[in-house]
Amino acid sequence: MNRLYYHPSRTKPQKIGWGFCLQWVFFTVVGFFLSLIFVEVGVRPYIGALSGAIGGAVVGLAQWLVLRNRIFQSKWWVVVSIVSWLLIGASSLGALGWIAPRTEQIWLRLFYGLINGAIVGGILGLAQCFVLKKQIYREELWIIANIIAWAIGLPLGWLVGGLIYRVIGLFISEVIGLFVTWFFVAVITGIALMRSLHVQ
Repeated sequence: MNRLYYHPSRTKPQKIGWGFCLQWVFFTVVGFFLSLIFVEVGVRPYIGALSGAIGGAVVGLAQWLVLRNRIFQSKWWVVVSIVSWLLIGASSLGALGWIAPRTEQIWLRLFYGLINGAIVGGILGLAQCFVLKKQIYREELWIIANIIAWAIGLPLGWLVGGLIYRVIGLFISEVIGLFVTWFFVAVITGIALMRSLHVQ
């Protein structure tokens, strides 16, 4: 069922449905690809705080284009994205949205992808709740959705990247894998947002 959201600058409600979800997926993935102009995909620990902040800014800005007419104070979404990815990048995790694992062992990629993805999803979801506060149904579900999205998307992306690398032996394989990660993260969070945004 489509949900309606009233924005103070509009006289008619906007429908929050599958069109919104598709836009979210498209702009998130495009944001990732555009971030590659400024951030080179690498292995841990070489993709750190600065790269995370830059990548977060590009992806956050792309997502803001979808959110700007649908949530209050949407400009803070970009700020939260920058700060979140800067802190993640500065941690021992590194900016995982742009990192390929050192190991080629598939089971280790899946194991660490699951754990690290869940941590990153929790951090991002919690930070983004400060922007979405009182605008979504049950804010804790947004955190859970992010944890699930990254806990699925990151190991899956690392799996795909590893398998393709075994075939072609080129590092572009890891970029393809990270595209898979961002795509699945975007799909899961897009569906969660579509179902959580409610009338204010």
